[in-house]
Amino acid sequence: MQQVIILHNHIPQNAPEDVLDILRQAQWIEEILRQKGYSVTLLPYSLSALEQLDKNVVVFNLVDSAPGEEMLSYLVPGILESLKLKYTGCSLANLFLTTNKVLAKKLMAEHHLPTPAPYSKESEKGLYLIKPTAQDASVGLDEHCLVEHAEVQTMLKEKEAQIGCPCFAEQYIDGREFTVCMYGTRKDVHILPPYEWVFNEYGNRAKIITYDAKWTEQTFGYEHISAKYTHDEADKPLIVQLEHLAKDCWKAFDLNGYARVDFRIDAGNRPFILELNANPSFYGFYHLAQEWNFSFEDLIVSLVNQAAILAQS
Repeated sequence: MQQVIILHNHIPQNAPEDVLDILRQAQWIEEILRQKGYSVTLLPYSLSALEQLDKNVVVFNLVDSAPGEEMLSYLVPGILESLKLKYTGCSLANLFLTTNKVLAKKLMAEHHLPTPAPYSKESEKGLYLIKPTAQDASVGLDEHCLVEHAEVQTMLKEKEAQIGCPCFAEQYIDGREFTVCMYGTRKDVHILPPYEWVFNEYGNRAKIITYDAKWTEQTFGYEHISAKYTHDEADKPLIVQLEHLAKDCWKAFDLNGYARVDFRIDAGNRPFILELNANPSFYGFYHLAQEWNFSFEDLIVSLVNQAAILAQS
């Protein structure tokens, strides 16, 4: 019987909702793998605990960014490799690039992948969105992050002081938002059908998915943004384009494991890559499985099997 260690962050008391979600997903994956016949143990990250693990286990790596642990999300794969442990998901190099959004944007530009223009004093006027450089789960993102060109430098300093980490700004793309989930090996990636985030009854409100919209119940965004998993006939050319761009991202970043690409579509129906998220949450994968009639449980098992096979190759 294959033993699987589900590795996750320490969950402190009074943890924010996005950190609590790490544990929820760990317990969810544990239940799936137990039902599939695996021997499963949940393990909060600890170097000493990892050093004691048998080399035949597979580590299902769910360690993510959390307050005080921002570097762990990309360091853990390197630690696992140095200990000669098999693990699921993306590598240290993958996570280092994708968790630093500025580095990721530079790599996208080198590969001619469309992404919003970065802010500079000389860049064109208009609205810019301020984001943390190395945070996920929309941490630090709120309506005040959307500012005019002339206000960017002032607001960058204020936002960095507020959340305690470096930030950057890029041109705001006003339009529709889509997500593409994918998984596989460096040579063989499975691109799942794109889905759209619909901003219901937003009117003149800024169409951005803030931290509250993701995590805080009874807020406007949480209650008025919904996912649409089906495709309209008129969107089929766009859907194909998003799938091709997602595959190009997989190749450009030399990914292995599973990932998610977020897109904005402007008024001219042109897609822009907002970010590439390696080792994302599994909710999108799950809902796509429900909509498109494939087994989410088998997908999870395939990640475990892939980790075991790659370690032997």
